[in-house]
Amino acid sequence: MSVKVGGIYVAGGYRLDNQVCGELRQISGAVDPSDYFVDLCFMTYTPGGVGSDYAAGTGIRPGMVGRKQKRFIVDVEVPPDLGDLDAYRAWMATALAEVAAIVRDHLPTKNKSYPSERLASEVDELRARWNVHVSELG
Repeated sequence: MSVKVGGIYVAGGYRLDNQVCGELRQISGAVDPSDYFVDLCFMTYTPGGVGSDYAAGTGIRPGMVGRKQKRFIVDVEVPPDLGDLDAYRAWMATALAEVAAIVRDHLPTKNKSYPSERLASEVDELRARWNVHVSELG
């Protein structure tokens, strides 16, 4: 798999963020750092508090295209109003669809050497596996 699930957990105590990102990390599996990959950078914040000066309003957007590291970072803002695991898991499926679109649309304009369609397809595959995972949880 060429999708790395990273994260910036700004506010301590965001157990749902950590739990859902952990589940996604298990599903995505290991990343080969010598190959091209997409690095999902999850940003969390407390409205009006910790992290709100840089994370609030970010949405899901392209980040850095690493030239030497062969990684494309996508910043993924975690909405602060996700109240439970079901809401968080549903949002994650939508977020992964947006990430795939960003990889397809943005990456070829920034670095043509990246295999953007393959990487986007792997994000789509991860989203499909995520949906199966969520359906199995009940």
